[in-house]
Amino acid sequence: MYTYYAFRAMKYPIPKWMQITITVLQLSQMVVGCFVNYKAYVYKQNTSSCAVTYANIFWSFAMYAIYFGLFLHFFCVSYLPKKPKTKVNDENEHKKHK
Repeated sequence: MYTYYAFRAMKYPIPKWMQITITVLQLSQMVVGCFVNYKAYVYKQNTSSCAVTYANIFWSFAMYAIYFGLFLHFFCVSYLPKKPKTKVNDENEHKKHK
């Protein structure tokens, strides 16, 4: 990941499919992180041996959930098609410039 971001920072051209793949992998990483925290919580609730504290589970889950939201927003803004302007908006813009 750091190599990818280094190349991006240097404005090195990276194929769109690779950009999308890396973002999807990052989203997957956040889902797995949330799942691991959920399982740790379930183990603790079932009085199984689990050395993770509830505070750690809470803050780790919060971090992964926030990262997931940020990466999802980035994915939607960067890779999903933009909505075309409606004709009404185009006419209003045209009237404003007259």
